[in-house]
Amino acid sequence: MDINDNGWEKYKVHVVHELERSNQRLGTIDKRLAKIENRLAVLDTKVYAATFVFSAICTALFNILAGKVM
Repeated sequence: MDINDNGWEKYKVHVVHELERSNQRLGTIDKRLAKIENRLAVLDTKVYAATFVFSAICTALFNILAGKVM
């Protein structure tokens, strides 16, 4: 029996096409994930900076109030 008799050649073309399409989709997903990771890193940095500033302000206010009370 010849390999072409069972339709493998046609099926193989479809399988390869689907694999290429899946590969392209994964590439797109990887790029989007990298952008999301970068944006998350920026947001984390902003949150840490805002927390530090808020902590410094609260500490300064506490010290001012504690100094006036004593």
